[in-house]
Amino acid sequence: MDYSSYISKLQDECNLVYEIAESARKKGKDPRNFVEIPQAHDLADRTQKLLTFLNTRQTAEQIRELTDIHDGNRELVAIDIARIVAAETYLFGVSETCNKCDGKGYVKQGWKELDCIPCESSGVEIFYLDTPHWKDTLKKFEEVEEFSNDTKIAISIYHGVCAGLAVLTEGILVAPLDGVVSCRILTNDTGTKCIAISFAGPIRSAGGTGQALSVLIGDILRRMFHLSKTVITPNEVERYKEEVAAYSRGLQYRPSNPQLDIIAQNCPVYIDGEGVGNEVSGQRDLPRVPTNKLREGAILVICEGLVLKAPKIMKYVKELNLDGWSWLNEFIIEKDEEKKTIEPSYKYLHDVLAGRPILGQPMKVGGFRLRYGRGRLSGLATTSIHPATMKALSGFLITGTQMKYERPGKATVVTPCTTIDGPYIQFKDGSAKRIYDEEEIIDGLPIDVDWPVEKIWDLGELLIPFGEFLENNHQLLPSPYVKEWHEQLTPNYPLSFAEALSQCREYQIPMAPEYVAMFNDLSAAELKRLYEGVRTSVCGNHIEVPTLLLELVYRLNIDVSIYNGIYVLEGDKASVFTNSLMNGRKFKGDLNQFENGLEFLNHIMNYEIKPSVTYRIGGRMGKPEGAKLRQMKPPIHVMFPLGSEVGSQRKITDAIKKNNKIEIGNRFCKICENETISGVCCGENTSFLDLNYKNINLQALWNEAKMNAGIFNNLDVKGVKGMTSSEKCPENMMKGLLRLNHQISTFRDGTIRFDMVDISMTHFKPSEIGLTLSKAKKLGYQVEDEDEVIELYPQDIVISKTCAQTVLKTSQYIDELLVKLYGLSPYYNAEKVEDLFGHLFMGLAPHTSGAILCRVIGVAEIKGHYGHPFFHAAKRRNCDGDIDSIMLLMDGLINFSKLFLSTHRGGNMDAPLILTTQINPSEIDKEALNLDVNWTYPKEFYELTQKSAHPKVALEGQISTIGGLLGTPKEFRGFGYTHETKNCSDGPKNNPYNTLDSMRQKTLVQFALGQTLYCVDNEDQSSRLIDRHLIRDMRGNLRAFGQQKVRCTVCGSKYRRPPISGNCNKVVETKKDPFTGQKVEVVCPGNIILTVTQGGITKYRGLMGELVEKYGCNEYTEQLYELVSDWVSETFRNEDEKEQSKLW
Repeated sequence: MDYSSYISKLQDECNLVYEIAESARKKGKDPRNFVEIPQAHDLADRTQKLLTFLNTRQTAEQIRELTDIHDGNRELVAIDIARIVAAETYLFGVSETCNKCDGKGYVKQGWKELDCIPCESSGVEIFYLDTPHWKDTLKKFEEVEEFSNDTKIAISIYHGVCAGLAVLTEGILVAPLDGVVSCRILTNDTGTKCIAISFAGPIRSAGGTGQALSVLIGDILRRMFHLSKTVITPNEVERYKEEVAAYSRGLQYRPSNPQLDIIAQNCPVYIDGEGVGNEVSGQRDLPRVPTNKLREGAILVICEGLVLKAPKIMKYVKELNLDGWSWLNEFIIEKDEEKKTIEPSYKYLHDVLAGRPILGQPMKVGGFRLRYGRGRLSGLATTSIHPATMKALSGFLITGTQMKYERPGKATVVTPCTTIDGPYIQFKDGSAKRIYDEEEIIDGLPIDVDWPVEKIWDLGELLIPFGEFLENNHQLLPSPYVKEWHEQLTPNYPLSFAEALSQCREYQIPMAPEYVAMFNDLSAAELKRLYEGVRTSVCGNHIEVPTLLLELVYRLNIDVSIYNGIYVLEGDKASVFTNSLMNGRKFKGDLNQFENGLEFLNHIMNYEIKPSVTYRIGGRMGKPEGAKLRQMKPPIHVMFPLGSEVGSQRKITDAIKKNNKIEIGNRFCKICENETISGVCCGENTSFLDLNYKNINLQALWNEAKMNAGIFNNLDVKGVKGMTSSEKCPENMMKGLLRLNHQISTFRDGTIRFDMVDISMTHFKPSEIGLTLSKAKKLGYQVEDEDEVIELYPQDIVISKTCAQTVLKTSQYIDELLVKLYGLSPYYNAEKVEDLFGHLFMGLAPHTSGAILCRVIGVAEIKGHYGHPFFHAAKRRNCDGDIDSIMLLMDGLINFSKLFLSTHRGGNMDAPLILTTQINPSEIDKEALNLDVNWTYPKEFYELTQKSAHPKVALEGQISTIGGLLGTPKEFRGFGYTHETKNCSDGPKNNPYNTLDSMRQKTLVQFALGQTLYCVDNEDQSSRLIDRHLIRDMRGNLRAFGQQKVRCTVCGSKYRRPPISGNCNKVVETKKDPFTGQKVEVVCPGNIILTVTQGGITKYRGLMGELVEKYGCNEYTEQLYELVSDWVSETFRNEDEKEQSKLW
């Protein structure tokens, strides 16, 4: 099946699901009588449907036309679309006072004042007349001589900025919805008018480029409306400085005060923000700053946008010939184009955590060895290691585990690859070998008595695609001499050392890498000592090694066997050493002239020997892998408010007994003219009136739900205490009953989510994912053998076997829902997991508002999900440890409702507001365009790496990437990869971090592994762990202990200070005294307990002491540990002390 047929097949199935979902919604059992997730086919479509003020315009067609004009330059398209949208709003928008907020810009919800959604906090609603072609619009706008309506100007600029930002972020991120709050017209001290753009925290999701260009767009729109530049006041400058200094959530870059002066005094747009968190202590109540709280959005835009993306802004400033931005040159650092020496980088070690071991110090011998190449399970920040390496590390790295590493990027997710080197291991009997089969290592931990590993002298190779160096703009590191390089130099790859030696001399080529040990890890003197210390056995078949010289052999990574109680060299890696033995012994010159053993070896031999290792890459375990059902805390079954008095269990049956008032939306049906709490009545959508606290006949609703579901037991269905949505429209109770009956729970928007780590896959074998030949062919794959490697379609995914059964239960819940609630036929009819293969799902990243259509084709024994790089990039993700969710398409279409979404800032995040049905490579995250698709890297590439060249040089006819294939038939299919792997599920299945019971156990295993790894310094690991994690935890908890609240064990009420009675004094109900007839308040009988306990503070104290004693640490950390331990001792008195000793 070709790609167009594949897409057509997906679209047809998607349309069928939509038809069924629309039929279900029309039954009136949901908050709205229509499906609330519209389909979108491209960026233009997404942008128009994402922003409500664009829904009735021709924005999608305009974006497509501008894309052609600007040859796909998204930034220029965004700038032009912002100009068009702003002009349309001003010229053709008819403004009226907002009915919902009565022109105030906010609505009351209890004691809170929340932004009014219909008018976008402006107090004015805009209705649009028919708009002409965009060129005519801009021409008509240029004819406007005077702009007088400040409110309309502000709204127009706001619309333009949001539309431009939506284009920049592919119409999928939440930034245009929740990241840009509003625009205001301000008056400068000079009497002129300027524009202020207010940002909020979700602007972070747009990234630095989106943040910076939104300010540039604001400046362009400012000029359109003839507004002046911002004239900042000294107090406002000082306010920025205080906010940046006080911001505690972490910034990629924190500008200095002089730099903030430059930004604030020169930026033509006033960068404002929504106040959150703590208040500032100085520069309060400023006339043009509406809040005294920290303006998070403004801080992010200034520090991570304008400063870090100054070069990108200046690029478009020059292209558009704009003035007033030259001050940004202060933040542009000229790059040194000269070759730089590669130095060890310790950045990845900054946050060492308990239970997550260091796997190699920076560039330390014994760590992961660099190998260029891309496996079928790598790319887009995914790298590969041998499954035996995973096993040797006791499973601390398995498929899906994040690893923070030294270079070329910051983090990666590891996958198995069986055609690279595994670890070189010394066993407890002194033998040693390179492991290529994970079954040669038993399952276990380094602390186990029967653990056979004494030392891991080399972790094996880390397969890193060329695209990772390109994406991270990292100079190429010299490649070791590897098989795929050597086989391009010889007509026939040698099958023996003798043949390799013959080819060296005949073709004047280097020795084949299989026969070369790690000679550059030894000094010339060490290699000479080894030459002189080994001896040939009596039979002449073995090279015997004295015990004192074994460490040198281990460092060479030559296999060692035991023969008649004597250690002997074995394997191909011993070949060159054995062949050079006599020459090495004969050498009598100065060994100091050689940089290392390899240079010495090349001097004494008459053939070239290239290094088997060049650079080693340090790493540590990052986030553990994961694949599970997403559950709220505590889990909920139905989005139905039960009131704050329902109790901590939040059971519907408890709410029925208490019959307390519930805050719920009051709605009106225009058909029957009755008030109701339902979103649909008489087949039509009801209109929202107001919010009320009132008694609801929960018993009647409960009985009706049980009757319709055919469930007559009082199940412990759990709802919510209250809803944070604007209209507080409840979900049908029957859904909660059926969810509990299938042992699943719901997310806050009514959908059932499955969170899984993102992992790349471009090719697969049907046998490894449980896909039969017949089913594979039915899905459109041309395959003749279950072990045949075939290319994955971009929107197909392989999910984790860990949660496959829960996915099956969800499909069965949906089928029962279709039958019992909607009176329709079941759709999935799945009895086993394999029955779901071929069904459609949605993929959604947490920081986005757009889902991507996908199809499940198999399961794998991993803690994550495999997907095409295009699929992950379409969600604006890479595979460096990100966790995204998937959900059944039918579940999302039936159960999701915008009326469940929170009105709080960021409430639109992680919500499927739009469904993209087709992936376009030119509209996904640009990182995917750096994916290399060669079947082999040419020898010219390997030669280029020896010069430490910039990776862009390799694009000139050597390496093919997706970016170079855009617009061609090969942009979707025909990708290559360089290294094969046996099975995508190879390697251990469980990580000790997830299976061990206590943090103490995890930490002890972490350090036991560190003792095993030659490339790890446990003293350094101990120092970093104590300083960055354990001691901070103790200090933070000690501080919290002194500031804590107390809480009731029964009702959960919290008190800043304990009640004088020592017991909870909350009134839980009011009863009538049977004798006096008076009302009596019943007080909660619960006891008061601390929220922070002594055990929570001292939990790591003993562990730290043990680490310091056993492994040591640096002097600073040891003194810090002693100091904090003394603080804890002084805080908690020893009850065994005598009174006299307490007084002194």
